[in-house]
Amino acid sequence: MFADLNGITEIKTRNRTGFSNGGWGYDAYPELETLDANKAITIANIDGPAVITCIHFTQHFIPIAIDFAAVPDAERKAIAARGIILEIYFNDMPSPAVRVPLGDFFADGCCGKANHFTSLFVEKAPESYNCFIPMPFQKSARIVLRNETQYNFGNYSFVEFEQLPTWDNNIGYFHATWSRFAFQLCAKTDQHFFHVDGTGHLLGRSWSISTDEPFFRNFDFVMEGNNEIRIDGAEKPTIDYLGTEDSFGFSWGFQKEFAGLYNGMNFIKSTDDTSQTNLLSIYRFHGRNVIRFNKSLDLRIDWTNEWHNNPKFQDDIAKLYENGGGWIDYATTYYWYQKSVGYEHSSLLPLNERCKLVLHSPSVVSHI
Repeated sequence: MFADLNGITEIKTRNRTGFSNGGWGYDAYPELETLDANKAITIANIDGPAVITCIHFTQHFIPIAIDFAAVPDAERKAIAARGIILEIYFNDMPSPAVRVPLGDFFADGCCGKANHFTSLFVEKAPESYNCFIPMPFQKSARIVLRNETQYNFGNYSFVEFEQLPTWDNNIGYFHATWSRFAFQLCAKTDQHFFHVDGTGHLLGRSWSISTDEPFFRNFDFVMEGNNEIRIDGAEKPTIDYLGTEDSFGFSWGFQKEFAGLYNGMNFIKSTDDTSQTNLLSIYRFHGRNVIRFNKSLDLRIDWTNEWHNNPKFQDDIAKLYENGGGWIDYATTYYWYQKSVGYEHSSLLPLNERCKLVLHSPSVVSHI
C-alpha cells in the first residue's frame, strides 16, 4: 500500500477483516441513518489500529425524492455530485482529514458529467463510486456523508477494512481537499494552486477546468502553463512539468477521452463554438513514483514564459485582460499522505456556486 513514509509499499502483517454498512435504513438494517436533506450521516465508525481498504457509495443522480424528479438531468447531476460532502475523521480529531464533494473525490468532474472509468485508486462505475485508496489509522476512523441539499437521497454505502495488530509510526494518514476558484488568465499569470506543510507524499490530483471565454476555446494557452512543484521550501521548482496536459500524462493538448490506471481524461467538451462552455475532467495518480516531501509541498502554474515569440497573441491577450475577459475556472482535488493528522481546508463555496458549470463568465465577448 502507498502509505509508508519511508517508501515501503506494503503493510504485511494484518489481522481480521471488518465491514460496515451505512445509508440503507431499510430491510435488514432499519436502524441505519438515511441520507436526508440537510443531514449528515455516519457510514462507518471504526476502532484502530486498522486500515480502510475499500469504500463504496451509490451515486445519487436517480430522482428518489419526488421533487428531485422535476429537476433537469444536468442540474440534478451537479447537485448530487457537489451537494453531498465526503468527510473522513481520524483519531477523534475535530476537523476532517478528508473534505471533498463526493463527485469530485471520485474524479467525477464537470459537476458529475465524467464518463464511467476505473483507476487503481478511484472509479466511477455504473451508478456507484468505489475507492481503493488504503487509509491506515491508529486510534479511530469515522466516515461521514453530509447532505447540504434540500433533497432526500437514497443511499447505500459500505466500508471494508482490516484490523492491524500494531501501529507503525512510519505510516502516513490519508488526506484529501477540494477548492474551486476562477481568475483572469493572461500572459503574466503565475497562479498558486496547492500547499501543504509537514512530512508526506502526494498521491495524486483530479481537476475540473471550465471556461466560456471564446479566446480559450479548445483550451488554447490554458494547457501551456508550467506545473511547478516546489518541495521543502525550494526557491526553484523541484519538479517542473512543461504544460498541464503533460503533467497529467498527455501531449499536444487535450485531444480525446482516455481512462488509464494512473491518469485519465474522463470528460472533455472542447469546441470552436463560441456559444458553448469548454469543459475538462482529468486525473493523475502516482504509484511507486509518489512525490515525497519532508517539510512542505507547493504547486503553482506559471504561464509567464509562454508564447513570447508570438507578438500578436501577446497583444491580443493583454487587451482581453484589460477589458475584463480571459476568465478560467478550476475545481481541484488533491490526495496525499502525511505523518500527522490535520489540514486547514479552505471554506467550501455555497452550494449554488459549487454547482455552476463555470463560476465567471466573460464580461466581454471576444472574437479575437
